[in-house]
Amino acid sequence: MNDTYRALQILAENFGIEPEFKDNWGRVFRTDPETARRILMARGVTIDPDLMKLNPQVVVVSDDSLPESWSILFPRSRQKETKSRPLPGTVRFTEVDARTEESVYSLGREDVATDDDETTGLLRLAAPFPRHLEPGAYRFTVELLVEGESHGADVLLFVCPARAYLPPALEAGGRIAGIGLALYGVRSSENWGVGDFADLRRVIDWAVEDLGVDFVGLNPLHALFNRRPFNHSPYLPSSRMFRNFIYLDVPGIPDFHASPEATSLTDSQEFTVTIDRLRNEEHVNYEEVSGLKLKVLNMLYRNFAENRSRSGEASRRWEDFERYRAAAGRPLELFATFCALNELFEEQLPEAVTWRHWPDPYQDPDSDEVAQFQRNSREKILFWMYLQWQIDLQLKEVQRYALERGMAVGLYHDEALAVDRNGADAWAMREYFHEGFRVGAPPDAFAPEGQDWGFPPPNRDTIRKAGYAPFLKKLESNCSHGGALRIDHVMQLHHLFWIPDSGKAADGVYVRDNESDLLGLLALKSRQERTLIVGEDLGTVPFDFRERLMARGILSYRLFYFERDAEENLIPANAYPRDALVSITTHDLPTLAGFWSGRDIDVRRSIGTIDETVAETQRQDRERHKAKIIERLVQDGHLPAEKAHAAWISPFPTDELHAAVLHFLLSTPARLASINQEDIFLDVRQQNLPGTTHEHPNWVTKMRYTIEEVRTSDEAKRLSKKLRELVEASGRGDRSAHR
Repeated sequence: MNDTYRALQILAENFGIEPEFKDNWGRVFRTDPETARRILMARGVTIDPDLMKLNPQVVVVSDDSLPESWSILFPRSRQKETKSRPLPGTVRFTEVDARTEESVYSLGREDVATDDDETTGLLRLAAPFPRHLEPGAYRFTVELLVEGESHGADVLLFVCPARAYLPPALEAGGRIAGIGLALYGVRSSENWGVGDFADLRRVIDWAVEDLGVDFVGLNPLHALFNRRPFNHSPYLPSSRMFRNFIYLDVPGIPDFHASPEATSLTDSQEFTVTIDRLRNEEHVNYEEVSGLKLKVLNMLYRNFAENRSRSGEASRRWEDFERYRAAAGRPLELFATFCALNELFEEQLPEAVTWRHWPDPYQDPDSDEVAQFQRNSREKILFWMYLQWQIDLQLKEVQRYALERGMAVGLYHDEALAVDRNGADAWAMREYFHEGFRVGAPPDAFAPEGQDWGFPPPNRDTIRKAGYAPFLKKLESNCSHGGALRIDHVMQLHHLFWIPDSGKAADGVYVRDNESDLLGLLALKSRQERTLIVGEDLGTVPFDFRERLMARGILSYRLFYFERDAEENLIPANAYPRDALVSITTHDLPTLAGFWSGRDIDVRRSIGTIDETVAETQRQDRERHKAKIIERLVQDGHLPAEKAHAAWISPFPTDELHAAVLHFLLSTPARLASINQEDIFLDVRQQNLPGTTHEHPNWVTKMRYTIEEVRTSDEAKRLSKKLRELVEASGRGDRSAHR
């Protein structure tokens, strides 16, 4: 809002709009900002009038540097005082929830003043800042009485902690280890072809008992479409506020065994054969698995709803469901409405592939037609709410179980940068996105043409005007039922690269966001949810941004492949920062075995995304990189010198090299070390090959071993034991330090 008024002042001056005039009687009148806006609009410069609404005024401060005073803005009278004199009057501050005492000040006090703010053209009140406020959100009403005229303002104040949350074990200086995996890829003898929350409990048992680690990192669990023609990337979801029902353990829902219809279907031979086939397919079949689950889940909801009026357990559970819905509020209502509408139009208008092809009234969530649909299709909407309730219950139980087993963190969630412009969030919260632009990255050595990620950038002004509610709700949703959260492309808090829809990546520019506010709010939500925050800060990072993150207690994200000096030598383990998570790789990069074998280069060559000349250059670069890795591992004593040559010439990581890389990471000062399951079991397959869609099987790769086999296969047990011994030797496996 302040930025809008400042911009208006500058534009008015540049377009010749004078700031004031004097009449025949010597009275001076200021130019009304709304009149200036209309003149600018007549001359081809449009400023959205919503951006000029003064209230609520949003103030974000840190509790380690609270200001002595703060400024509140009010419209000023058109007539300007020709003589400077103290204005008589009072100002009253009232906190809406009465968590602090009401304050009344006289304008005659030395620490209370009003003046003209020439940068915005508004009346500015300076008053003492409230004292003794705990971190949190406060809403103040401010009444300014000046010369008999009353002015009102609404102020939303956020008092944020200086640093984000750290679990006690880490706050005391400890270091821990964990594993990372894609939940959809977990194989078991009991799931329906995709990893589910029951599998996740068994993963925790394996992680605690066999590996001795303290967290399980997951792919984003965000809601997807689970059907063609949409992609299955968890990093381009339909919604970041709600989760994918495909992960539900359907037989684990209480309504399953209470539904004869559901148990009869799932016990049938046809259903059993189908599930066996889906379990044994090489890749995750999102469409068929989600279709089967929806069919059964509808049966469960019908049974649940039909029994809602009965006394006893059924009635109590319905009351629990109502409480969940009330707490989740309008965002859940809109998400469920979108899902029900999407289901309707998929059946009735199959050519309407996205909501942008729906009949016009249904493209607006606030239309009368949507309201009518909500009334007429209440049970369908409640069904989609029921799914989110069950997800919430099952995930809460898994996190409780992880902590009960002694994990210091438990589940480590992942929040995607983007949402699909054709998804639920883009439909329900259109005002918080900028149409006409896409987010990407500028040209660089990795992508000479630049990168176009295809999703709309956030609208920082409407998000701030909403008291940062969308930002906070997203964080709250993704922090829930976990002990840590990774923020994908955390540079988004500083800026994003905007590409016009009519242009290419090279035409884009960086646009800044409200970094200071967002970092403070991230620390606040982290403390409130008791969730450790990891900022994925790979790629082009603004100057000093990593340092600003770590100063706020947000862990950096460091990869073994990338941590090199100007001569491309790997930095030593002891040079890694303490406030960081370290790992070998990510979903977008080759696994250790894939890197060592050059499989990623061979795959790109085989599908034609690079030619043989480029492939050969990359292979030569890879050999040099491997040599640098071995050099560092030998120099620092992680790899015996006599094993170095065999490791370098081997097309696959030798046992000694594998142990050396793991030992290197675990020996760093970084608070967290995460080892992906692919790097425990030396799987060459990576989850995603950037720049590909149908050419490569992205986001569908299943684990090499089932969750049963990781505890029974001799080779899996050997590799698990290797990691556990290295974790214990590094000092990261001391669970007694967590208590």
